[in-house]
Amino acid sequence: MSIKDKDYEQISPTAIVTAYPRIFTDIPYEKEIYSWLESHCDTEVALYKNMAPEMEARYKLVNKLLDKSNIKQVLELASGYSSRGLIYSKKGYNYVEMDLENVSENKIKILKSIEKNIPNSLKVIKGNALRKKDFIKCEKYFKSGEPIAILNEGLLRYLTFDEKRIFAENIWALLSKHGGVWITSDVTPKKFIKSQDNALRNFNKNVSNITSRNNLNDRFEDINHVKNFFGNIGFEIVEVHKFSEVKSELFSINELNIMDDKIEQTLEDAIVVVMKIKK
Repeated sequence: MSIKDKDYEQISPTAIVTAYPRIFTDIPYEKEIYSWLESHCDTEVALYKNMAPEMEARYKLVNKLLDKSNIKQVLELASGYSSRGLIYSKKGYNYVEMDLENVSENKIKILKSIEKNIPNSLKVIKGNALRKKDFIKCEKYFKSGEPIAILNEGLLRYLTFDEKRIFAENIWALLSKHGGVWITSDVTPKKFIKSQDNALRNFNKNVSNITSRNNLNDRFEDINHVKNFFGNIGFEIVEVHKFSEVKSELFSINELNIMDDKIEQTLEDAIVVVMKIKK
């Protein structure tokens, strides 16, 4: 398969869609990040304040599972405009982010605008997660013999199953050499898409106006589909967690006073999985 970045750049504006609701959380730097995006980018996309609980839960649950892993080397794929890399690199983590050229260039400018001294342990790499040579660019920043935690919150939902397989095979190759875990919230089951649309009117319709890569046929049917798909590549799912597990930690619920049954259902249907290479 020919991997051309221009075929995937249309996904990049969705990073703005997810950055906006994080300003209604207590996640550090998110307001500064979105302020920069408003000033420097086209933010004329559908924005959803009521998406804040979902985005906050996703972020905090991934953090919790990263902390639990005790792994201090991190590769975050399709990292977008998240503040996680800056926060964890300040904690002493060896942190590498990879995203497409446009987002990565913006991310570097954002970091320089909000932090005088960016930690040396934070690297922002221009690359495509479907291209093996771009993984190799990232790998040189990691210590050999020490495990890696690979994270991603987005991207997979916008890929075909053939592309998902390439993405996963690249991760498998890296973890097979270093060991570690893959933590992802991006195995979007179809029932979550339905609950998301119930909670956020016309959300997926509007995302489809941003990118043609928002096809329901590219979603996993259920958790068994997820296990079988990644199992055939060589992964085993060792943990499955619902977003609702961190509901008590969500600042946005009190800040916005928006929690209702529909939003509650999205937190029940959305999941984060932790995968390892099969022994």
